[in-house]
Amino acid sequence: MAEQPVVVLLHGLGANRHVWDGVAGLLRADGVTVYAPDIRGHGEAPWRKPYTFGAMAADVAEALQRDHRGTPYIVAGHSMGGVVGLALASGWFGTPPQLAATIGVKLRWSAEEVGRIAELASRPPREFSERADAVEWFMKLAGLHRVVETDDERIGMAIEAGVMRTGSERRLSAGDEPAHENSPDSAAGWCVAQDPATVGVGPPDVTGLLAAAKCQVVMALGGRDPVVTPEHHHDLTAAASTNPLAAGVAEPHVFSGLGHNAMVEEPRAVADWLAALSAP
Repeated sequence: MAEQPVVVLLHGLGANRHVWDGVAGLLRADGVTVYAPDIRGHGEAPWRKPYTFGAMAADVAEALQRDHRGTPYIVAGHSMGGVVGLALASGWFGTPPQLAATIGVKLRWSAEEVGRIAELASRPPREFSERADAVEWFMKLAGLHRVVETDDERIGMAIEAGVMRTGSERRLSAGDEPAHENSPDSAAGWCVAQDPATVGVGPPDVTGLLAAAKCQVVMALGGRDPVVTPEHHHDLTAAASTNPLAAGVAEPHVFSGLGHNAMVEEPRAVADWLAALSAP
């Protein structure tokens, strides 16, 4: 009998691993081994440059090599995490997954959006005197504002990991320098746990990553996602035609009635989709 793969779940920009808690719980109940990390600069992970898709993929590959050496895996990533999954699918960072699945990857970027990236990435963390204000800012950065309420049990752990005291020890690895000279150093207030410099990861080269994929790639989005639409996926038609492993990406799976954070809004729908994809 073939060894069951580890399912790697990767969060998007501004979020943390706990946005996958609902899906992870359902998969684990079915006996699936799940690995859901905080990507560098988010949650409890270090604030550590560079913030590139390659560096993030290397972190994940290193952890898999350490904790799941030799075990096959599939990767499912949301938004930014989906691009990290595509980077892993290239095989540039070690053994590629058996399958790479993405949800809500942004495919079209305006000149204005691209032009603002450097300025946004250079800002120091915003400080708030009240935790509730930091929570609201986290919800906006993670794309959860007005999607779920802050007291919704589906998002409780994500909020806990998403905000911190401004006087908290900076999440840095040994020898690293702070990403910002003006990082909060007072215990008087609150800030989000995301390093603003992570915004500098910028627009992904999805076309190039699809061409490089060494495993099957499938893509999905919520039917009410304001970030990406099925029409945007038609931009990938040429890329899909060059690599049979990415043949279906121009016609993504659509989670009807769901938005950008489909895995938070309806964990069962996403867990069932992943289970069907990974079935022998």
